[in-house]
Amino acid sequence: MWRLKLFRLLVPAFLLFGVSLAYGWPWSRDMKDQPSIKPQEAPRQPPANTVPRDGWERPISREEAGQRLKNPVKATEASLQNGKKLFEIYCALCHGPDAKGMGPVSTKFIPPPDLTLPVFKERTDGFLYGTIRNGGALMPPYGEVLSSRERWDIVNYLRSVQGR
Repeated sequence: MWRLKLFRLLVPAFLLFGVSLAYGWPWSRDMKDQPSIKPQEAPRQPPANTVPRDGWERPISREEAGQRLKNPVKATEASLQNGKKLFEIYCALCHGPDAKGMGPVSTKFIPPPDLTLPVFKERTDGFLYGTIRNGGALMPPYGEVLSSRERWDIVNYLRSVQGR
């Protein structure tokens, strides 16, 4: 009699154990065994002088942007107003409304740099554009969020704040 009770307890326990093991078994590895970018693997860079066909901008570092890119947008009143509006939305939280690095977020983290310092005045417009596009040490990239024109408007606004 006790063997029957033990059998009735052990059979469901072993079945439950077996089902849970089978559930975790890698039955199908279709998603794993596919041509894709694996974790910690960088995507391939396009060859030099590649022309994008889908409207995307070619990858460019901020140093290369500083050397090669010239500001195509004139610092008109409309550009400065748009740059100020975008700076207040995307930049002022960290850099502060006057670009001196005293935004509300700067009290909680490592303070961002004061963009009115001479070292930033000496940087080229292309470098500032590349930094906005690709991000900096702790700054996130805004290349996917802002259009090229909007990034140049922010550069124009920064130059007006810097007095340059």
